Amino acid sequence: MKIISIETMRNLERRAIDSGVSGYTLMRRAGEGAAEEIRRFAQGKAFRRAVILAGRGNNGGDALVAAPLLGIPAVIYATGPLEMLRGEAAKAAGDLPEMIPVEVRDTLSAADFHRGDLIVDGLLGTGFAGELRPQFRNWIAAANSSGCPIVAIDLPSGINGNTGTADSGLAIRAELTITFGFPKRGHFHGDGPAASGRLRLVDIGLADPDSPSGDAEEAFFAADAEKLLNPPAFDTYKNQRGRLLIAAGSIDYSGAAALSAHAALRAGAGIVRLAVPARPFAALPGALIVRVVRSAEGCFDRKSLPELAAMMAQSDAVAAGSGWGMGKETGEVLSELLRFPGPLLLDADALNTAAREPQRWVRRDRLVITPHPGEARRLADAFAIPYFEERTQFALALAAELGAVTVLKGPHTVVAAPDGRYSLNSSGCPALATAGSGDVLGGIIGALLARNPERPFEMAQLGVFLHGLAGELGAPGLIADDLPELAARAAAMVRSFKS
Repeated sequence: MKIISIETMRNLERRAIDSGVSGYTLMRRAGEGAAEEIRRFAQGKAFRRAVILAGRGNNGGDALVAAPLLGIPAVIYATGPLEMLRGEAAKAAGDLPEMIPVEVRDTLSAADFHRGDLIVDGLLGTGFAGELRPQFRNWIAAANSSGCPIVAIDLPSGINGNTGTADSGLAIRAELTITFGFPKRGHFHGDGPAASGRLRLVDIGLADPDSPSGDAEEAFFAADAEKLLNPPAFDTYKNQRGRLLIAAGSIDYSGAAALSAHAALRAGAGIVRLAVPARPFAALPGALIVRVVRSAEGCFDRKSLPELAAMMAQSDAVAAGSGWGMGKETGEVLSELLRFPGPLLLDADALNTAAREPQRWVRRDRLVITPHPGEARRLADAFAIPYFEERTQFALALAAELGAVTVLKGPHTVVAAPDGRYSLNSSGCPALATAGSGDVLGGIIGALLARNPERPFEMAQLGVFLHGLAGELGAPGLIADDLPELAARAAAMVRSFKS
């Protein structure tokens, strides 16, 4: 999914209107799609009313369209009389049911919001840039200080749609942002990620953009996942659904192996075999095939190699590194894994081993690495790869130099391929910043690689998206143990979008 500039978005809307689609039709599609996403966000939450912050432009019009469709009582706080609206926004105001109260306010305070309110930000759209007027500054500050969750329409008010900068130093802090047509640069840069919260995309029927200079970035959304997440054929059997070997864990870090294996099973691999140098203390799924391989001190070492080699010969893909520890002979294990001819995912201590013994590294096809920022820095130091503060550039440098699809974990995880392709992930939330979350991600991607071994870049993108969506589906207090089942729910949710 291409990330576009505000100018490109305007051109796409103009092109749609020139082709015969009215501007109000586009607004209706946006508002109705936003309402659907807000209903999904509100499901299971005890919201008593929706407070719509409506500005004078089309962003306010989108919010007015959504207001009667939210499934909860709504009130409109308007920055000016609705009779003063023009164009499509005026039509939206004319279609607003009389039962929805409208209050025109000059200023707001936190006292204008109540416990159980859901705030919908329709103040300023993608056309905003520069200094906030005092009224908007007051409204944004009041909404942010209310303690109520905020859903932003298209872009959080106060954020520059091209740069992501809060030009006035103040912007709406949304839990969810619903954008239309295509994601905007401002969602992914500057202050945009922190202000936008979770991202959702609504298709309003725009044509795909051309490739003008400056619109080169890509993001991965549910619509992209839909194209990749196909259910198995009715007559399939387990060997056709992919055979994954996970080489993970140690006597000190046995939980990592259990988490990764559980995730792989839930992600749909037909057979998951787990090789461990010490039996995990954590409970293991009954569907898992477990082999405790020989080792001298409870870590993978040269004694483990014959059994590992035999298990690799029975596998379509291998995922390795989680919870290894830094045993003295893990370098030899890494060398053995790099000889595996199928898709190989390396995580955690497999990457730390590579940084410690870079001479063992072999460039090869269908290799995926999943470093967090610290592991990425260690790899960069070991292989003399330039470090870039800009995460996309850094991920691309790692991918090019190491010959591996690189999953650089963090907010809007970057997935980069050696050939220069990349995307920014749109799913996820801070709940994923918890011990064991990366082990789950490795299991998910490993299972997808086993099922579709010829598309490592796309399977990495899909795995990262499902992992992020699983985190969003979790309840407060989420831990990594919850994520495998939530990832299965996430996949079911994506499939449901097709029906």
